[in-house]
Amino acid sequence: MKHRPLFCLVALAVFHPFVSAQSSCDKPFVVSQVTLPSTTHLSGSEQAAIRARLIGRCIDDQKLTELTGVVQDELQSLGYFRATVTEPAVIASDGSRHPQPVTLKVDLQEGARYKVGEIEWWNSKVFSGDQLVSLSPIQLEEVLDLSKVRSTVEAVHSLYAANGYPKASIVPQFRFDETRHRVVVIFDITEGGQMP
Repeated sequence: MKHRPLFCLVALAVFHPFVSAQSSCDKPFVVSQVTLPSTTHLSGSEQAAIRARLIGRCIDDQKLTELTGVVQDELQSLGYFRATVTEPAVIASDGSRHPQPVTLKVDLQEGARYKVGEIEWWNSKVFSGDQLVSLSPIQLEEVLDLSKVRSTVEAVHSLYAANGYPKASIVPQFRFDETRHRVVVIFDITEGGQMP
């Protein structure tokens, strides 16, 4: 019984930012619901991840294209590298509120889910493959997650910069095996000159 008030305080602290974010919306619409195609092969947790990225966002007509990119990004982080997403339709529900709550109807096709078959490091002379691999969260045979590709690029760039190569460039490339739904992730490195 003594712990109950503490739990209530924690719960209020967790939900307070959402309430204040919605009340400060400067756009005409706020996303209150997201519908996905009934034909989707996405699991319940994958659908929930997409909804979580969209619900509560303040939008106007110009933001719809941005939301398409948000859904595309989430699908690519789930391994659906070639997924297609069309601009969502907006269905208004309560015109008396500002911002007006809307339902987003998102049309998407996941396509195949790709796994990492190989990871290659091209043109690295300064660091060994083992040093570079140790910075990457990407694992063989796991689902291709572009957020892990981005974090690998950032980590490798930081390694080069910390060792006197601030102009190093790391460009990810992908080679697909469409029959096995595998991808070779290639990090093409241009080291540039070492700064004194």
